[in-house]
Amino acid sequence: MATGLEIAKQSETHVLRWGALLLCIGLVAVIGWFAYRYYTTGQQPPIPIALATPNQNVDESEVSLRDTQNHSVEPTQPRYISIPSLSINKARVMQVGVAPTGELDTPPNIHDVGWYKESATPGSMAGALLLDGHNGGPTKGGVFERLGDLSEGDIISIERGDGEVFLYEVVENEVLTLDDLNNGGMKRMSESVDDTDEGLNIISCTGNWIPAQNTFDQRVTIRAVATQ
Repeated sequence: MATGLEIAKQSETHVLRWGALLLCIGLVAVIGWFAYRYYTTGQQPPIPIALATPNQNVDESEVSLRDTQNHSVEPTQPRYISIPSLSINKARVMQVGVAPTGELDTPPNIHDVGWYKESATPGSMAGALLLDGHNGGPTKGGVFERLGDLSEGDIISIERGDGEVFLYEVVENEVLTLDDLNNGGMKRMSESVDDTDEGLNIISCTGNWIPAQNTFDQRVTIRAVATQ
């Protein structure tokens, strides 16, 4: 009788072990699926798992007042940008080109703004300045963290290297997918919203971070026109 009881006990333990193993395998598979979906699409999982952090390679250090004041550019190039409605006051504007990936480059520091060197300059009376900047880094918000909050009629000011200030009024705020931007959207952002006047266009990231592409899946696009 004692032997029979021992066999039953071992059999029960065996089944429980297999059940626990299958449960662990299923849990790992579910976590793996959500992690893969996040990695390829940026879609947030409904379960807590370790996620890749955006913009690991950007500089989050604060820009000192001295660094801001010492920033210099050519007389006709943009030196500072101010957007009162977003509490942006004299953020440095840095010249940028095209990254090795073929995309518009961005400044190394999340608090600076990039000016595409092949776009218009302030006061050119034609074409459009094309600016971009970070929405944030791994732990801090960037210069354009709240760019999507801009409204029609808000004013953006650009100070040139020679100290002259130019004002632009926001006429359009639109969020585009990365695909839309790459399929005609960038051409549109390189042109003035008003064919008869100088424009100012700004691009920044928003949406979900996609680790597989090392970027966000959407862009905030602002188009403004000169007011003077």
